[in-house]
Amino acid sequence: MQSAPIPAPPSFSSDFADLFEALLPPQVAGEIFLTHGPRGGGLPKLSGWQWLMSKVFHVMSPLGDFAGHVKQITGTIISNSALSQRGTSIGWELVAAVLPRALRPLATPEAQPDAFYKGLRLTAVDGTSHNLRNTPAMKARAVKSRCRGSSGEPAFARLGSVVLVELGTHQPLAAAFGWENQGELTLVRQVVGQGVVPPRSLLLGDRLNGTPCLIHEILPGLERDGSALLFRTKANMKSRLVETLSDGSRLIDVDVRDPRTREHLGTLRLREIAAEVRFEGRDKPVELRLWTSLLDPQAHPALELVGLYATRWEHELFYRELKSHLHGRDNLLDAQTPESAAQEALALLMAAAVIARQRAGVAAAAGVAMRKISFAKVLEATVALCRVMELGRDLIDDAARAEWTRRVLAELVVSALIPDRKPRSCDRGLRQPAKNWKKIRQPTSIPLVKKITLDLTGP
Repeated sequence: MQSAPIPAPPSFSSDFADLFEALLPPQVAGEIFLTHGPRGGGLPKLSGWQWLMSKVFHVMSPLGDFAGHVKQITGTIISNSALSQRGTSIGWELVAAVLPRALRPLATPEAQPDAFYKGLRLTAVDGTSHNLRNTPAMKARAVKSRCRGSSGEPAFARLGSVVLVELGTHQPLAAAFGWENQGELTLVRQVVGQGVVPPRSLLLGDRLNGTPCLIHEILPGLERDGSALLFRTKANMKSRLVETLSDGSRLIDVDVRDPRTREHLGTLRLREIAAEVRFEGRDKPVELRLWTSLLDPQAHPALELVGLYATRWEHELFYRELKSHLHGRDNLLDAQTPESAAQEALALLMAAAVIARQRAGVAAAAGVAMRKISFAKVLEATVALCRVMELGRDLIDDAARAEWTRRVLAELVVSALIPDRKPRSCDRGLRQPAKNWKKIRQPTSIPLVKKITLDLTGP
């Protein structure tokens, strides 16, 4: 596979059409809609590209209906009922077909060096779910799983999803959705098996992904593209020691068996790193058992990989940005039908990619890493600025538009900068007496110092 082209450095923009065009050019969307789109009887008021652009702006805007946002962005007057019919005719499969063309790596080694590790692009895969409304259409087709720990039925059906994210920029790269209660590992196979992991990447995953079967399936494709993996695995996973390496890590062999038939599928040669992460002020350490395909301890020391694994937490931050800041409605999608729910979830991912480009522009102006720029503040400023620029397009000339954009960017460089936070640990308690909680009479907060120790004895 050829290496992906190096993306052009993004800049902060006040024109939503320009932002969306950088994500998905109109001609590309036109080709997709022409090939896979609905066959209508006449020329629609909105092109497929305009409809999708308006959908993305709609999920970014906390107030207003879809028709109002269409008018703000495109100037086209169309009713909500007509837009609903248009969405039904488009379906969600067509929107899903757009994602591989719209979601591309954003980081460059020069602009975002923290998104790379020794030439490998840092990526992570993880799953989440969205709650679906209890409308008749949802109840008829969406499947509810059992509540954990009981046989009762949950309040909402859920749309499971797995997203591949570029760490350092929080740029989504690929996604898979499951309507029929597919497990997370099934969706991970769909995402990683699509060949969308950028060449020369390091793929990070949690304990759910650290299974011999999954690694056996995805590792050959990763290695063909010069990529590697670093997964956390469970303590009870069996392996055979081959060699203890100079840095305390171990070369191991792992037997791969079919989970249903127990048939032997092969043997994996991996490197295992066992470590303890201990914080001063806390009694219980965090125990890590990592499996990686990076076998050379000189090129990739164990302590470096243990510290690097902590960056996987950025994927959790991505989901917080997606659900709390971007959607902001308690993980409950607004859609009334399964098709529109899938369209909404897909539009949220494209909106996250739009804001990632805006954050990159602010970070470049501030001279800091993207993780130091507030997602919520950039989102708020982008929506407000783009709305004003669209409403005043016939009133604001190019010079005034450029000055407005420069001022908003200058303000974000200051207001969107996330200050450094001290690592602290506090005893659990309240400052005022209430119920059975103890009263804090003296401050108990102390600085947290992280210490990583490699376990040389093995599991």
